[in-house]
Amino acid sequence: EAVCLDLAHKPLKSDISIEDLQKAEEAAGVTIKPKDTVLLHMDFYRRCYGTDGYLTDFPGLTKESATWLGKKGIMMFGVEAVSPGRVGRNNFEVHHVCRDLGFTHMEGLVNLDKLVGKGRFRFIGFPLRIKGGTGSPIRAVAWLDD
Repeated sequence: EAVCLDLAHKPLKSDISIEDLQKAEEAAGVTIKPKDTVLLHMDFYRRCYGTDGYLTDFPGLTKESATWLGKKGIMMFGVEAVSPGRVGRNNFEVHHVCRDLGFTHMEGLVNLDKLVGKGRFRFIGFPLRIKGGTGSPIRAVAWLDD
């Protein structure tokens, strides 16, 4: 199952803290459970796609907030940005947290605004079959029971 947390209020180039995630979880009326996929809507695509800042200005997780997600036992999380953590060392640390705690992430997602407030839903990311690769483009699908 998946949940989508609304972090659209976060300024560009800002850190997403544990407190930000906790408040978004509470506002969504959901509880992040083990094996969940957590999608983080930052309204980044609408704010920055096609601008010079698209590759650098996104909000991002910190080592601590990524660890908080990982310790909840999630399977993966997804962001609209091109990386899960802000540019530089922070992004490197977030990738290492994912590796060390055994979960993964997706980058470059769109239309997450459509999932805000929907509660729990199914999420599937269909990857390409790439031998020896460490990542792949995916076809991201959210399945809502309406």
